[in-house]
Amino acid sequence: MSKIRFQLDLGENDFDPAQFVDGVVYADELGFDTAWFGDHFFPWYHSGKKSAFAWSVMSVALEKTKRIKVGPLVSTPIGGRYHPALIAQASATIDNMYPGRFSLGVGTGEAVNERPFFNDKWPTWNERIDRLTEGLALTKMLWKSDKPFNFTGKYFSSDFFYMYTKPKTRIPIYFSAVGKKSAYYAGKYGDHLVTISPRNSPDKLKNEILPAFKQGCRDANKQVGEIVVYLNFSLDSPESIWNSSRNELGWMTKDSWSLQTPLEVEKIGQKLTVEDVKKFVHFLKNWNDAKNLIEEYVEVGATAIILGSGLDKSLMQNFANKLLTSF
Repeated sequence: MSKIRFQLDLGENDFDPAQFVDGVVYADELGFDTAWFGDHFFPWYHSGKKSAFAWSVMSVALEKTKRIKVGPLVSTPIGGRYHPALIAQASATIDNMYPGRFSLGVGTGEAVNERPFFNDKWPTWNERIDRLTEGLALTKMLWKSDKPFNFTGKYFSSDFFYMYTKPKTRIPIYFSAVGKKSAYYAGKYGDHLVTISPRNSPDKLKNEILPAFKQGCRDANKQVGEIVVYLNFSLDSPESIWNSSRNELGWMTKDSWSLQTPLEVEKIGQKLTVEDVKKFVHFLKNWNDAKNLIEEYVEVGATAIILGSGLDKSLMQNFANKLLTSF
């Protein structure tokens, strides 16, 4: 058995829903463990043009496959676009139909998709993380409770909550975290950690992020979960990426999660330099370099690697041939 699992990020832009379903079918045929979907209301960048409702697409993809898991990367049950009870219900319904094949990725969100649902206000990170952790507490109670209950929180309260259609398995919660503080919350309130590279190098993951995550797990009196690394790498040159993809690169700017519209994301992307791009992507010479980089993450504790393929079948095939068969 492989010592690390490989997963794909199919994204959410550029294509119609049926094409994403086809992408999951192909990823399943190639042997990938999980296909993650972006869960956005707007496309991340304006010229992405498309932004299907990921929850509808995921169910269809599961119906057309037999093995691969799916999930949103990430959903934001913080009470703006999604009340946590709705995410709990949607997740339970999918797992009820396709037991053990759904994973819930969560995070504090991005203004480009959440701000309109807060009446054009964007809560601070401290408020968003409080909303998220409170929302996860409600979600878990809905999944588990065998009788109606009341819930009184700072953001979510009702004297009657109950989930009538339960999940059939224990749904894993993958908590997105970049810094130490959010990694601690991932350990305390989630099940598994998802972080990104190169923002977090193997050394930083080992010495800063994982200790915080593990401390959160200990404080919650539970076992340490999975360590999932979203690995941004390219065999192209920085100049090539910069020339061809500037509309898409607004996520590389500082505090990109506070950008307010897909138009603003594109405008910011146009201002980035080649040097900016180098900070957010591993530019490698060949597939052996990619294998060696993955080995470094495995050595410090990574249990799964997410690769950004979109719906590029040629790239999926290369990932399968060059990496999936090597571990």
